[in-house]
Amino acid sequence: MQAASSVLKIEAAELPRSMAIVMLFFEKGNGTMSEAPLKGNFIAGQNRGKEPGSKLPDFTGRISIPGREEEHGMALWVRKDRNGKPYFSGRMDAMPLTDDIAAQIDRLAEPNATGEILEAGPNLTLEPYQVILFTNKFKKPQETDSPEETAKRTKRPDFWGRVNPGGGSPVVAISVWLTQDRYKHPLLTGSTSCPQPGKENAAALETDMIGQDPQPRRRRKPEQEQGPELV
Repeated sequence: MQAASSVLKIEAAELPRSMAIVMLFFEKGNGTMSEAPLKGNFIAGQNRGKEPGSKLPDFTGRISIPGREEEHGMALWVRKDRNGKPYFSGRMDAMPLTDDIAAQIDRLAEPNATGEILEAGPNLTLEPYQVILFTNKFKKPQETDSPEETAKRTKRPDFWGRVNPGGGSPVVAISVWLTQDRYKHPLLTGSTSCPQPGKENAAALETDMIGQDPQPRRRRKPEQEQGPELV
C-alpha cells in the first residue's frame, strides 16, 4: 500500500494547478481514499474613504484561491437585486500582492483579462477575475425548525458566492460571514473552496440566485482605490 500511495502523490504533483485544487490521498493504515479540500482566505472591509456619489468600491480587501499561496487585492460594490436583497459584485486583481517588482512589471505587459467566461450557476456567468456574493437564504430560521436546526442555521455563512480566478482555473466557491472590525464597521470574513456537487453551498447558491440579475454588469476599474483599515 505504501507504494500505491507514493505513486498517487507523484501523479497529483504533476497535475495542472486547475486540477489539483482537491487532492486525493490514501489514509495511512487502512488504505482508504478520502478527500482533502483546500481552503483560501477572504477578507474585505468597508471603504470608509468613499464619498457620496463616488464610483469607488464600497468594500476592498484580499482573496486567495485554494492551492495558491499568494493573495490578490479585491474590490466590491454593494447592489440590490430585484427583490431588494443586497448582494456584492466586484473583481479581484489579476496580479497577486507581491514584493517582487520584476514580476509586477511582467504581469503588466500581459493582457488585462486572461481566461474564459465561466458558468457559475443557473443563468450566471462570470468574466475572468469577477466576484459575486449573494445573501444566504438558508440562514434564516424557519417556523418548523427544531432548536438544534435553528442553532445550526445561525452558524451558516451570511453570503454565498463564486469567483472566476482567471488563467484557465475553474470557478471557486466563497463562504462569507458578516462581522465588525474594532471600530464597529462592517467586515466580511470567510474562505474560498472548490465547489462540490451536491453540497449545501451549491444548493444555497442556486436558490439565492432566484430573482437576481442574471449577468452582473461589468464595472470600470477606478483609477484610485482607498483600502479599509483591517484588523
